[in-house]
Amino acid sequence: MSCRCCRRCIPSTICGADVSDLFAYSTTKYIKIRDARLGLLHYGLMFLIVVYILVYQLIGKLGYLKFNDAQNTVRLTLQEPTQGCNPNDTGCKDNFASLSQLPYCCAQNSSCKTNSDGSCSCDYRTSFKDYNCTWLSGTDASVIRESSIVVATFIHEYDQSLNTTCFNSYPSAANNCDDLWLIQEKASLFAADVEAFTMLIDHSVTSPKSGLATTSRQMQGMLFVGDNGNDGDVSKAIKDELCRSNPKAVTAQEGGSSTDHSPCYVPPNSADGLDYFSVGTLLQATGVTLEGESYPGSGHSARYEGLTINLLIDYSNSRDWHGLQPNISYLYKPSVVPQSTFKTTLLSPSSLNGQQMLKKDIHGVLFEVRPSGQLAVFDFTQLLLQLTTSLTLLALATVGVNILAQYVLRYRHYYSEALYDRTADFDNISFLESQSDNHLRQELEDRNLPTSGTRERMILRLMEYGYRPPRPTSTASSERCNLSSAREP
Repeated sequence: MSCRCCRRCIPSTICGADVSDLFAYSTTKYIKIRDARLGLLHYGLMFLIVVYILVYQLIGKLGYLKFNDAQNTVRLTLQEPTQGCNPNDTGCKDNFASLSQLPYCCAQNSSCKTNSDGSCSCDYRTSFKDYNCTWLSGTDASVIRESSIVVATFIHEYDQSLNTTCFNSYPSAANNCDDLWLIQEKASLFAADVEAFTMLIDHSVTSPKSGLATTSRQMQGMLFVGDNGNDGDVSKAIKDELCRSNPKAVTAQEGGSSTDHSPCYVPPNSADGLDYFSVGTLLQATGVTLEGESYPGSGHSARYEGLTINLLIDYSNSRDWHGLQPNISYLYKPSVVPQSTFKTTLLSPSSLNGQQMLKKDIHGVLFEVRPSGQLAVFDFTQLLLQLTTSLTLLALATVGVNILAQYVLRYRHYYSEALYDRTADFDNISFLESQSDNHLRQELEDRNLPTSGTRERMILRLMEYGYRPPRPTSTASSERCNLSSAREP
């Protein structure tokens, strides 16, 4: 029987488009396309994703660890140079260089000419003015604050007296006051041999979120001497000299070999388990010298104006490709603030009533200590996050290959046909589910279809063949028409 003569009684999937296609539901069906080029692209992308996530990110970059910022507390002290002893001990001798070896100190001979401002011009140091020098202890030469220390290099001293004309009866003020303090300059002095002073650094680190905490006595650290991003030829030469002059300078914090140029890593000196460096070493590590010009056009040296140095302590307890380390380590990373100056003022009473004061303007090197780095602990959630990311990228790789296969590659039309398959109409599945197994086999035999397999497989065969249940009003002849049309290609 032809399709045309019996359109109203045969399945529309055989005679034409099914109107149920408008309400079709799309789902995923895994289809293997046998194409070596497409397979190579797909598995190549998957391999790269596995290498990137599992090998590089998870193992190399320690993606299974959770990192938290390190916090620290610091105690800084300054000590004058001694002959290998504690200056608090009886009999301990200082070890200052003689003034004749310090080119910034005025010499008491014909090589220096005294100026009206208290300075002197010396023929052995023509770039800047010299001043008289003074001996200072570590306590006298330092101003200690929280997480910072000022190392004095130049001091202006003034005597100042309260102007009694500014008061009717002290402290009751007079009507007018033109000059509250009467100031008289007392001295301008360089601190002698300040580069030989040593700075002790006692610090501890904590990471509240990870629960880690330890002190510098239980850690190992190094001084990093390297590029800070603004090094010139002069700075590079100063750093190279530090690496060359220290026989313990190495190329890496762990497992490094000896080197005579920057970048290098220098171990600190130790006293009772605490680190200390000479001020000169820290200045060299930043690539500066106190004998250089403070800033362009200043006309004074950095020794006269002072400068600011940031001293980062970079903590770590992990290494890429090595995982967690048994102990926390740290790096001192000093860097100078370019063209910076620094001055602080101290006042001390020189009379009981407080109306006479000694004022000191102290120029010097400000060492500002700050924590840096992160401490790590194993975190299962972080591990799951990395694994989930890899699975997501693998799924995206499949989607990407499908898009290429359907819209970009040469055989995209063939790939599109292979990727999508249309199932039979499931509208009549409930009717077939209500039939007995014998009835289903009979329907299959009537259509010359295999009768093997499970009940579900038999129902699917009938639906794929285009089975339609008989209409309630259908006659025997209309059913025959239906069966005949179903067999018709």
